[in-house]
Amino acid sequence: MERIETDILIAGGGIAGLTAAAAFASVGFRAICVDPVPPVTERDAAGSDLRSTAFLMPSVRLLERAGLWEALAAEAAPLRVMRIADAGGPEPVIRETADFEAGEVGEPVFGYNLPNWLLRREMVARLEDLEGAELRAGLRLTDVTPRTREIIARLSDGRQVRAALLVAADGRDSFVRETLGIGARRWSYGQKALVFTVAHELPHEGVSTEIH
Repeated sequence: MERIETDILIAGGGIAGLTAAAAFASVGFRAICVDPVPPVTERDAAGSDLRSTAFLMPSVRLLERAGLWEALAAEAAPLRVMRIADAGGPEPVIRETADFEAGEVGEPVFGYNLPNWLLRREMVARLEDLEGAELRAGLRLTDVTPRTREIIARLSDGRQVRAALLVAADGRDSFVRETLGIGARRWSYGQKALVFTVAHELPHEGVSTEIH
């Protein structure tokens, strides 16, 4: 049975897992990221994630250190103003709004918003350029054995991976978390959400509006 040696094994090739792989490899660690589904890296491809992710400035600085920000910056929409709208009354109307500007916390912007499909594209490209980083799409973990100074994980192709650190970035129903017996607190807000992408004629001027 083939055994693979690495410093870091990352379960999950979403944005969190890909970021972790790039961040670790950028400072010299060997990192392997596995995910059952290859990442969709084109906007118009089937299965593309058309949502976006907001990165506050500490996260942007992490992207910089991981060597990702240069490729992302041109497409990043700055978040200059957070506008909170109160619509929590008995009638579905906005009663009042409050604006919070980034300058109030000593920053030119709160952060930046980026489309998820673009994040995946640039993160995959970064891993291809990084020595010591590897994305193995089409594979999942089937077993995890923790030891004092390492973990042994079995992949769906039968191979084993020995790593000093295992990162569980495999989502809400994490196989790694459940296998290792790590509990999670769950609760329902009794709410539903609609998620959609729209185009509008007027510029948003860097204002992010949240309706509560």
